[in-house]
Amino acid sequence: MMRPLLERLESRAAAGRPVTVALAGAGRFGTSIAAQIAQMDGLRLAAVADPNADNGAEALRAAGWADDQWVRCDSTDAVQSAVETGNAALAPDADALASAPIEVFVDATGIPEVAARNAWEALGQGRHVVMVTVEADVSCGWALAREARRQGVVYSLAAGDQPIGIMELFDWAATLGLEPVAVGRGTRLYPHDRHGDADQALERLGYDAETASRLRLNAQMYNSFRDGTKSQIEMCAVSNMTGLRPDCRGMHEPSAGLNELPNLFAPRDAGGLLRQTGVVDLANAVASDGKSDMPEHIATGVWAVVTCGDERVREDLRLHGTRVSRDEERVLLFREYHLCGVETPLSIAQAALLGASSGAPRATPTSEVLAYAKRGLRPGDTLDGSGGRLVYGLIDRAEAVSADGVLPLGLAYGAVVREAVAADQPIPMRAVSAIGDSFVARLRDQAGA
Repeated sequence: MMRPLLERLESRAAAGRPVTVALAGAGRFGTSIAAQIAQMDGLRLAAVADPNADNGAEALRAAGWADDQWVRCDSTDAVQSAVETGNAALAPDADALASAPIEVFVDATGIPEVAARNAWEALGQGRHVVMVTVEADVSCGWALAREARRQGVVYSLAAGDQPIGIMELFDWAATLGLEPVAVGRGTRLYPHDRHGDADQALERLGYDAETASRLRLNAQMYNSFRDGTKSQIEMCAVSNMTGLRPDCRGMHEPSAGLNELPNLFAPRDAGGLLRQTGVVDLANAVASDGKSDMPEHIATGVWAVVTCGDERVREDLRLHGTRVSRDEERVLLFREYHLCGVETPLSIAQAALLGASSGAPRATPTSEVLAYAKRGLRPGDTLDGSGGRLVYGLIDRAEAVSADGVLPLGLAYGAVVREAVAADQPIPMRAVSAIGDSFVARLRDQAGA
C-alpha cells in the first residue's frame, strides 16, 4: 500500500493541493502527529483545537507554521477564513472547525466523551476521522464506524499506536491464509501497579518533573499505562477489529520473552495457556519475581503467534528465521517497537487518498472493557475513569456487560457511586447513577450495545 500512497501524496503536493488536516488535542501524541505531518509532502495541518492555547500553538509550530502564519480563532467563520486564505487556525474546541475546508479530522483529546462527540460531528460534516483516543473507540467505536459507512467516509484508528501495529501483523497473516493463534502487545506491569495513583505515575515511569513538563505528559493518561488499563483498552480495540476474543477476563498476561511466546500462546493440550485459539492477550516484560526484566522482552512492541495447516508452509516459515514453538507448530511474528504519532499520518493519507482505514471496529463489539474498583468505593464517590484514583479496566467478552451487569469503562467518567463496591471487584451498573447527557451512552444505545 505504501507505493500508491506515496504516489498520491506526491501528486497532491505537485498540484499544490495538500490533504488538509484538523487536529483536536495538542498533547504529546497530538504534537508528535503535527511534527510528522511537517515532514511529509502532500499533507498540511490546517487547524488545531485545544482549550490550552499554548499547547495548540506548540502543535502548529511543530507542523511548520511560523507565529505570523496562524490565527487564534473563536468562531467558525474566523477558522474558515483563516484556512481559506492559506493560514492555519487555532481554536478552543472542535466545534469552531465546523465550516473549515478540512478533509481529515484527527482526535487526540484522550477524553472519551469529547472524542466521541468530536468524531460524530466530523463524520456528519463529511470528513474522514482518525481516532487516536482509543478509550472512545472501545466505548462506541462500532457506532462511529457505522456512521462513517453511512456518510461514505472513513473511520480509522491511528497507525503508530499498538492496536494498528498489531492489525498490520494480523492482516499480513490473514491475507496469506495463516491462522492466528494469539495476537497482542507487550506490557510492563509490576505487582502493585494496578492500584497506583496518577500523581505518582510519571515518577514511577522514570520521568522527572522537568521532562514531564517539557513533554507535556498527561499524568492520568500515563497512569493508565502503569495500572494496566491502557493495555486492556488497546487489546479490546484489537478484539473489536479482528473478532478475536480474550481467553479469560483480563487475559493471561504472562511474563514472557520472545522465545516463550509461541509456546505459551498455544492450546493447553500442547502445553500452552489457551482454552481456545484465536485470542487477544499480552506479554509482560516483568519477570515472575516482580522486579527484573524478562530476557528478550517486548515491552513496547507488538506480536502475533500464527500457524498453518500445511506442513510445507510451516516448514517454510521455520526455515527463514522466525521464532518457532518447541513442537514446530507455531511461529512468532513481531515488531519490537511502536511509533506513536510518527506513523499516524499514514492513516490520515490512507483515508483521504485511498478511501481506506488502517483498522476499524466490526459492526458489533466482540469485547468490552469492564470497570473495576481500584479501591473501596463509597456512595457519593465520583468515578474518574481510566488512569484515575478509583477505577481500572479489564477486558472481557462483550456479553459480560449485560450478562453480569457490569459497568463499561467508557461510562465510568463522572458517574456517581450510589452503592458501596469493594476493592478489586467489578462495578455493577446498578451501583452508579448514569450521566444523563453522556454522548457515549447515547451512541451505545443507538447502536444497541
